[in-house]
Amino acid sequence: MLKFIKLRHIQYQPKFWYFILFFLTLVIGVMFSIYVSHAQDEEMRDNLITYTNTIEQSIDWKPFAATLNVNPNQIKASDLAQLELQLKNACKVNSECHFIYLLYQDNNQVKFLLDASPQPPSEISQLGEVFVEASAELKHVMNTRKPYVEGPVTDHWGTWVSTRVPVTSTIHTPNFVMLSIDVAATDWNRRVLKKTIVPVVTTLIFLGILIGFFYQNKVRDKLFSEQLHSTSQLNELANNDALTGLPNRRLLEDRMTQALKSAKRTQRIVAVFFIDLDNFKIINDTYGHAVGDELLKSVTARLIRLLREEDTVARIGGDEFIVLLPKLRVEQEAITTAEKVVAELAMPFTIAEHLLQIGASVGIVLYPRHDNDPYNLIKYADSAMYVAKRQGRNCYSVYTADHSESAN
Repeated sequence: MLKFIKLRHIQYQPKFWYFILFFLTLVIGVMFSIYVSHAQDEEMRDNLITYTNTIEQSIDWKPFAATLNVNPNQIKASDLAQLELQLKNACKVNSECHFIYLLYQDNNQVKFLLDASPQPPSEISQLGEVFVEASAELKHVMNTRKPYVEGPVTDHWGTWVSTRVPVTSTIHTPNFVMLSIDVAATDWNRRVLKKTIVPVVTTLIFLGILIGFFYQNKVRDKLFSEQLHSTSQLNELANNDALTGLPNRRLLEDRMTQALKSAKRTQRIVAVFFIDLDNFKIINDTYGHAVGDELLKSVTARLIRLLREEDTVARIGGDEFIVLLPKLRVEQEAITTAEKVVAELAMPFTIAEHLLQIGASVGIVLYPRHDNDPYNLIKYADSAMYVAKRQGRNCYSVYTADHSESAN
C-alpha cells in the first residue's frame, strides 16, 4: 500500500461530556442556591407572621373593640393610650421591630387607627390619618383579611419588610383592624444572603474541582500526545527514509512479506521493480547535493502519482528505489506499469531553475514465477536492473535465470 507516516501533534480536545458535567453542576448549583434563598425568605416571612401573631394575641383588645365596630373616632383616648403602651412594650422586646401600628379600612381607604412606633411625636400618624403609602396589595389583603408579608418596600424612612396580621377580635367586624410591624430589609437581606452563601460556596468548590479535573486531564492528554508524537518520530526514523519520507528497506520487507502471504491465499501475482536513476551521479556532482536531493524528491512525487494506492514505493539508498505491486491479475500489468515508470522518469525535471534530464533502468521480478522469498526477489530485481543498464539504460528488463549468472 502506498502511504507515508504523517506526524501530527494531537491537540487536546475537551470531551463533550466535560461541558455537560460543568453545565449541569452550574445549573444545579444556581437552582439550589435560588431554592435555599427562596426557602429562607419564606421561613423568615413565616417567622415574622408568627412573631406578629404572638404580639396580637398578647394585647387586650376588649376596651375598644365594641366602639371600633361602631365608629373608630369614638374610641376613648384612655383606651388608645393603654393600647399604645402595650404595643410599644411589645415592640421593645425585639430589636428588629422598628415600626408597629394599627390600620383599618374606611371607604376603600386604609387609615391609621394607632401609630405606636417609637418615633418623635412629629412623625407619629394620628387616628383616622390616611395611609398614603398603602399599596394595591395591602388594600387587597384588607379585603381578604388574611395575614401576609409585604416587601421589601422603600419609603422616605428606608427599605422595609412589613408584616400584617388581622386583629382576631375585629376580623368579623365592618371596621376590620390589621396589626402591622416593619423590620429593616438590610437585616432581612443579610440573613437570606448568609443562608445562601453555603450552596453558592459549595457550587464554586465543585466547579473548581471540575476545572482542576479538566486541567489534569488536559495535562495527561498532552503528555500522552507528546509520547505518541515521540513514538511516531522514532517509528518514522526506523521505517522511513529521512529525505523523501518513503518506506526504507525494513518497512519494505515487512510489506513484501504481507503482500506475498496475501497473494498466496488469493492466487494473485506480485511484482517487484528495482529502479536505478540514470545519470544521477553526474547531476549530483555538477549541481551539488542540494539539487540532487530536490531531484530525488521530485522523482518520489512522480512515482507516487503514477502508482496505485495499494502499491509501495521505497528508497533503499542513493538513487535506488524499489516498487512493490501487489494483487496483480496478470504479469502484463507489471510490464505496463514499468513502461509508464520509464516514460515518466525520462521527462525533464526543473530543479532550482535547472532543466535536468535523467532516465531510469528498471529490473522486474515476479511472484510466484521467479521466487517466493522477499530477499531473493529484491536480489533478482537488482540483477535484472543491471541488465537494463547494459541494454542502454532508460528501459526495463524482466528477470531470467541468465541474469543471475551474468551478475555473478
